[in-house]
Amino acid sequence: MAAYARLGALSLLWGSSFLLIKIAAGLLAPLGFALARVGVAAATLLLVAAASGRLWPGSRPGLWATLAGLSLLGQVAPFLLLGVAARLTTSADMALMMGVAPIFVFVAGRFAPSGDRWTLLGAFGLAVGFAGLGLALAAPAAAAAGGGSAIEGRAFALAAAFCYAMSALTSGPATREIGAVRAVAASMTLSTLLLGLAALAGAAPLANPAAESSPLAPLAAMAALGVFNTALAYFVYFRLIASEGPTFASLNNDVVPVVGVVGGAAALGESVAPTAWAGLALVLSGVVLTGRATRSGEGARSR
Repeated sequence: MAAYARLGALSLLWGSSFLLIKIAAGLLAPLGFALARVGVAAATLLLVAAASGRLWPGSRPGLWATLAGLSLLGQVAPFLLLGVAARLTTSADMALMMGVAPIFVFVAGRFAPSGDRWTLLGAFGLAVGFAGLGLALAAPAAAAAGGGSAIEGRAFALAAAFCYAMSALTSGPATREIGAVRAVAASMTLSTLLLGLAALAGAAPLANPAAESSPLAPLAAMAALGVFNTALAYFVYFRLIASEGPTFASLNNDVVPVVGVVGGAAALGESVAPTAWAGLALVLSGVVLTGRATRSGEGARSR
């Protein structure tokens, strides 16, 4: 039950993040958004790591290569992609695209040397969750900001989901070796350095040229996003991958769309069709089925 509690907390954190991303996009361009997000998260995590005496992750070259990969796949690329998506489509639409991540993890994990087994129960659970996602997807797709922009926004968000999935498959060994605090703090720090160098080089603007007159709401959203929805969420996520495996951890993406749709409707007035609520039962059923299959597969390998 503890694993499901962590999964639920992670789903709430990341599901609500798309609302904050949409608000922050009113002030920051994609590069500025990504840099601010990782910068706030890195500062938070470094303080926690220093206070707990777990600041330095080690000097093994292979470890730092893994952490660099996690930085690029799990933070730099998806944060930039979501920063672009936020300017093109709704927060609910972005959240719904995250529901595809378990499909990517499940399929790719089948071919990874240390990946989870591909079981019939797991495949059925993911199919059920994906069917629920399909039902919930209808309303935000129809209510998106219009035409080609909405389609492009969904494509950027889907690419971010793919990056998250690939990161999930590669983060387990590093997290088990140095712990979640060190792994997340180090990767976020690397992400901050990479994006900071891009900003210094003038690769792209940091501010949104069509920024709102009052920056208070975007700045508050950015602070909350960095501390809670990034630093805390990634700590929970890495611990979940280390203890339960990447497929189970990625199941948060079956609940994230529902949280994102509700948040967008409540705070931003984005429309929610009845199909979104019909998809909720299927999504949650898929989480339970695939989670059971993953956990039973881990048990079979340990015997």
